[in-house]
Amino acid sequence: MGFQLIHRAAMAAGLVLTLAVVPALASAQAVVRGVLVDDSTGAFVHGTVMLVDPGNNAAVVHVVTDSNGAFDLETGNGSYQIAAVTAGYTSVLSAPIQLENGERMTVRIPISKNGDPQHNISVLEHVRPDPNMVKAAQSMRDASDMGGFSRRQALGDGLHYTRADLSKTQVSTLGEFLQSVPGLIVGNPGATSTMNLARNTGSPLTNGMPGNLSGPCRLGWFVDGHRIDLPGQNDPVTDGLGSLPLDNIAGLEVFRGLSEMPPEFAEPDLRCGAVAIWTKR
Repeated sequence: MGFQLIHRAAMAAGLVLTLAVVPALASAQAVVRGVLVDDSTGAFVHGTVMLVDPGNNAAVVHVVTDSNGAFDLETGNGSYQIAAVTAGYTSVLSAPIQLENGERMTVRIPISKNGDPQHNISVLEHVRPDPNMVKAAQSMRDASDMGGFSRRQALGDGLHYTRADLSKTQVSTLGEFLQSVPGLIVGNPGATSTMNLARNTGSPLTNGMPGNLSGPCRLGWFVDGHRIDLPGQNDPVTDGLGSLPLDNIAGLEVFRGLSEMPPEFAEPDLRCGAVAIWTKR
């Protein structure tokens, strides 16, 4: 049991570290940075720089340069045109360029007050993505379905909350969010040991026949597909999940009893259901 507690504590501690490091790889986008300058004088220009979709001429991402004309844009794989606009100058639009996740490009964009600039957009630095990083990022994207989250959601097994759903709330922790989940009783949002399912808990025998008894029903807790609670026990590792920042959660599933439990989470002692937390890994 001692080893199990150490392993689980390390898993919980590693959760914070993983959230800080791994998403940087999984979301490693293409980066276009540089400066916007006056074509004639070379002076820095304050304006707006955009990456435009050549298919519909719509700006995919845009940013206003700082006082030194510097800008930094991030986007995903695709074909884009670099555009720049500012008051008193003729807008600039480059030829389409292909960008890949992990690619970094630093450019100098000249813009003129009188028609097209005499100088072309110049590439000061161009770093192509490391194939190993691209492969690792792709693997993470392939695993981003959170162990079958979409499939279970389509089947209607339990309650499912996506990152978009979670971001719409005004609360900051998992426990606070769970207070709004139908059928869940939350005594203290900071402690999962106070969270139970309001349902018929079972049937004590009365003269050999099952009777009815209503009361709290305890839940199992999973993090990224691995069960983290100790059956029948309260422990600080599981209890602390209530304080997990909601921003760190990519998806959440609540299964309210055996009828909603999918096979991948079904365990003999989890007749009351479970909560599955999927982090931004």
